[in-house]
Amino acid sequence: MTHQPQSQFLLEMVERGFFNQCTDIVALDDLLCRGEVTAYAGFDATADSLHVGHLVTLMAIRRLAASGHRVIALVGGATSRIGDPSFRTSSRQLLDKDTVDRNLAGISANIRQVLGDFADRVSFVDNNDWLGNVGFLDFMRDVGSHFTVARMLAMDSVKSRLEENNPLSVLEFSYMMLQSADFVELARRHGCRLQLGGSDQWGNIVNGIDLARRTGGAELFGLTTKLLTTADGKKMGKTADGAVWLSADKLAPFAFWQFWRNAEDADTARFLRMFTDLPSGWIEETVSCEKTVNTAKIALANAVTALVHGKEAAAECEAKAAALFSGAITEPTHTVKEEESKGILELLIRIGMAQTKNEARRLVEGNGVRINGRTESDWRTTFAPEAFPLRIDVGKRRKALVALA
Repeated sequence: MTHQPQSQFLLEMVERGFFNQCTDIVALDDLLCRGEVTAYAGFDATADSLHVGHLVTLMAIRRLAASGHRVIALVGGATSRIGDPSFRTSSRQLLDKDTVDRNLAGISANIRQVLGDFADRVSFVDNNDWLGNVGFLDFMRDVGSHFTVARMLAMDSVKSRLEENNPLSVLEFSYMMLQSADFVELARRHGCRLQLGGSDQWGNIVNGIDLARRTGGAELFGLTTKLLTTADGKKMGKTADGAVWLSADKLAPFAFWQFWRNAEDADTARFLRMFTDLPSGWIEETVSCEKTVNTAKIALANAVTALVHGKEAAAECEAKAAALFSGAITEPTHTVKEEESKGILELLIRIGMAQTKNEARRLVEGNGVRINGRTESDWRTTFAPEAFPLRIDVGKRRKALVALA
């Protein structure tokens, strides 16, 4: 990127490692410098909690709000009933309205928590307000007439699905038109000029901008952030069997804290820049020194946990971790229900030590798991209720004391 941003928001997006792509960064930078801008980010309610993969977008809108601009959190009451097919290999499970409503309540709470002091600059809007009752013929005439099949087939998210011979329903194929209509409608109703999203949303964002141009709307802009990945390029967030959830009732705050505390050295500086307000100089100096890199990881775990679960929870997690490593802890770090505790693989996933059964099995078979100080190498191991509490060690850095709820 050759343009040097002048607006606070774009400057932070670049310096803190968020920026991926922008439709017209020069014009957007000028717009942001001239006054308050309204932007939106969309969240489909496919689960009742967001996960760490959403934190990049959440931090971007938090920084936008902190820069004096306004944010619309678009919760997809309508589009959630289809599900964004972008870069998925299979169709999402179709959700009924009651499930969508429950999920919307959960993710709205996540967004408010992360926005914190800037939550008063965020408005929640549901696209069911304008998509829920629109007639098929009216929608296809007003929106569908501006899309060509050739262009839709050329979208990377569609091509990747078809090239792998994975089916794509007409329902999913229409998703990009619905999201485009969202952007145009938000511009008309709320003066929204900017859409933020992950890099996998680029095609959908560009389609919305083009639809506004074709229908005589205002000039709109799109900005994408980098997806949350590890240093080796693996996408973080959610898998088929487990996720690093933001809601405490789906993942205990201590497991969440440990997830960040156990970040790889190669990821720590990048995560600190993105998810904390710590000065870049302090980050680079602390991470680059072998003696202080663990200090940086604790600072990362504390900052992200405070952001998602509150400062008190972060302090409790740090104290609990210190007691656990010193051997002085007596209070459980995790509790599980009896039906969740029978198998070692399920137990490792439930307490956040593994994301999938395959990962848990590799840890066990690789002699990386100790139960009450003894190495456990049989992935078929089960535990009777009277065996609890269990002290579980995974590698040298992850520890837990697990009791039955």
